[in-house]
Amino acid sequence: MKEKKQLLKEIEQAPDYLIKEVLNFLLLTKNKSKKQDNQASLEKQLQAMAEDPEIQIEITNINQEFLITEMDGLN
Repeated sequence: MKEKKQLLKEIEQAPDYLIKEVLNFLLLTKNKSKKQDNQASLEKQLQAMAEDPEIQIEITNINQEFLITEMDGLN
């Protein structure tokens, strides 16, 4: 919390143009962090799906269907 108080104190003393730049930087950084969190969440979900036995069975079935198509020469 010490950093937050210091930041607020500095903002109170900063000129308007600098506040605008700091705000833009903060919003950009928050957005980047959110995207990284979303990417990590997506990767976690994909990993869970890859480990799901029902999904593995479905993938096997799909692969078998494509194998039949490839053998028919329709690839």
